[in-house]
Amino acid sequence: MASVPEIQEHGNQPTTTSTTTDGGHVEDGGIMLGPTGLKEPQNHIQDDGQTTQAIPSEAPRRYMEGWRLYAMISSLCLSLFLSTLETTIVSTSLISITNALGDFEQRDWVVTSYLITYTGFLVVYAKFSDILGRKLLILVAIAFFTVFSIVCGSISNMTQLIVFRALQGIGGSGIYAMVTCIQPELVPPEKWGNIIAVVSLVSVLSSVLGPILGGAINNHSSWRWVFLLNAPAGVIATGLIAFVMPAQFPNIDDSAGLMSFHSKISRASLRRLDIIGAILLLFSSALIVFAFEEAGSRYSWQNPTILSTIIVGGVLFIGFLGWEKVADRPRATQEPIFPLRLMKNRLVSSLTIIAFCTGPPFMTAIINLPQRFQAVDGLSPFEAGTHLLPLLLASPVATIVAGQLAAKFKVPPFYILLFGASMQLLGIGLASSVRFKSGNAMYGYEVIMGFGFGMGLVSLLIYTPMVVKRSDMAVAMGAITQIRVLGGTIGLAISSTVLNNHLSSTLPALLNPADIKQISDSVQYINTLPDATRDAVRQIFADGFNSQMRVMMYFSVAVWVFAATLWERKLRSAANVEGY
Repeated sequence: MASVPEIQEHGNQPTTTSTTTDGGHVEDGGIMLGPTGLKEPQNHIQDDGQTTQAIPSEAPRRYMEGWRLYAMISSLCLSLFLSTLETTIVSTSLISITNALGDFEQRDWVVTSYLITYTGFLVVYAKFSDILGRKLLILVAIAFFTVFSIVCGSISNMTQLIVFRALQGIGGSGIYAMVTCIQPELVPPEKWGNIIAVVSLVSVLSSVLGPILGGAINNHSSWRWVFLLNAPAGVIATGLIAFVMPAQFPNIDDSAGLMSFHSKISRASLRRLDIIGAILLLFSSALIVFAFEEAGSRYSWQNPTILSTIIVGGVLFIGFLGWEKVADRPRATQEPIFPLRLMKNRLVSSLTIIAFCTGPPFMTAIINLPQRFQAVDGLSPFEAGTHLLPLLLASPVATIVAGQLAAKFKVPPFYILLFGASMQLLGIGLASSVRFKSGNAMYGYEVIMGFGFGMGLVSLLIYTPMVVKRSDMAVAMGAITQIRVLGGTIGLAISSTVLNNHLSSTLPALLNPADIKQISDSVQYINTLPDATRDAVRQIFADGFNSQMRVMMYFSVAVWVFAATLWERKLRSAANVEGY
């Protein structure tokens, strides 16, 4: 028997193939489908009498097991919960924050500064972890997030909060990126559906629970606990990962020694980092997110600030693409942040577009539906949050169902994704038809939407590792996540513009400028208006929110169309994923 080769680093592990006649093949840029994994050359007699010789391959990859695996999953889920929670929990705390710190006009920057860095660093973390190691990058991310969460809960003015929220976002982005990259490496391919479903469930729960927890904290304690609650949980997650995660993950060895940071941060490793590509991607993402966050709210779309920001961001992104082409040359020392060759794969391109178009409807639903419940139904922020429970409960159920279908029943994720896209389109279309107060029908529409979102989001993460090589998996997962978050940010800006344009053209006929200003500061002011005026204003808001949802229908149609383009004669599933 041949000796078992030493387990190699994730990024350097060679991919081997075996000659088969049963349809096993390697898609261009994809993973192995069909029988592989023979340790020694053996002759095989095929049905037609021909003899083929298999090529020796690496020893089977080892995975974490037992309590270490569960401890690792728990720490990752805890970290991801905190990271994702911060994108929405602050939304219901802005009034309390501005009451304490002043600068009411700057309140939106508390959210925007976090989103800018949160969006911009996802691919950078994913790619750098291929070079510097998963463990080092996840620990750095959690440390950044925890430290600056404590700082955000201790500051004394709005400018400081905005700056340190941006730094907190760097850590949050790293957590999201690294959890996304690590989750399919924890278990064999046949169990991807289960692990990704659990992690996606945590992500969905934290996004939707954010406004509810934010409202509860403000009702019973200081707004500072919105940030300070991350400290103890961050310390626990850091300790668990430092103790449980193998130093050379995803390679598993018997060594219990501490990570050699010197071996990771060597001159050879640093030369492989695409610093120029990272800077171009960061600045282009930051400028684009800023433009779409501020357009239609603080500035008009025709404002020179918005136009110049979009133009410069676009130019920098084009520069990023050009540089990545240069960095991907065979003789280049650095490894590109995002290898453009991936986009030549039809499936990767379709998944990228689906991810981008899934972001706007998802973010619009979880952010703007509570606003609709407050403005149109007259509910308090906490009550509005609880009215999201149908969506909150349906999404996790959908992720579990999708994970079981993919892992246990080996259903190709193509069918799961297409069904989720159909449910998403149906739910958003029905939600856009509610003419005035929500009523009980909205609960049913939320269930349909939630089921579509849950199935769609988890299917993307199950599908992506199936269409790229293992060496490209981290950057592909990071890119899919970043493009989805970027799409959600742009979708929120579009939704805000649609609503603001509708209100600015209709409210002046009913209200004076002072009343309009009061409503813009807090929609709860609508409840104080005379009955006839109040109902008319609520109807205007209902029409505006319906217009938002109709725009989101166009994105949902795009999701369905590009999901259909993922069709293959031999669909990928956990049943035929091997050699990974």
